Amino acid sequence: MQNKLILLLALLGIGLFAVIQGWILPKKELAAEQYLADQQSPLTHDLQTILPYKNKYMGDVSNLNLFNHLPLKDLKRSYQLRSDEFAIEVHYEADELREDEKAIRQMLLYNSVAAFALIDNLQTIDYRFLDRTLTVTRSRIQQLFGDDLAALLTTEKWRANVQQKWQDARFLQEGVKALEEKQ
Repeated sequence: MQNKLILLLALLGIGLFAVIQGWILPKKELAAEQYLADQQSPLTHDLQTILPYKNKYMGDVSNLNLFNHLPLKDLKRSYQLRSDEFAIEVHYEADELREDEKAIRQMLLYNSVAAFALIDNLQTIDYRFLDRTLTVTRSRIQQLFGDDLAALLTTEKWRANVQQKWQDARFLQEGVKALEEKQ
């Protein structure tokens, strides 16, 4: 009787181990991979991942971690703060614009809205690639999204007033013009 109980418990343990290893863990890993992929799209990016970077002052170097939680986070880059001008330079170390310029410009626009909404005194962002620089100002983003960008920082308002605009091709075509090209 005792041997049967031990055998039954062993079989039950092996069965549970197989279910966990063969079904539950792979399902969780797949969901985690999908979540990370979703963070690369302005349509599905999770606002909650960037809210910890809300700050009144752009001179706080920890604000730069914001860009590690936005679309294009996988592109190699460095930063320079120009505190006297309330500006951030994001230096991309490759000519990524040529690969898919339209999509990258749309992601830069999204990243700009996020940065200006989260950092109160930030006035300018320069995105520097090897062959060109794209500059965007707070006033240009406010023309597109309204004067009070910080008011957009709730999940509902962000989805309705920011992310939904990425489904409007005409808006995106005009919106990316806020990124002014400099040689």
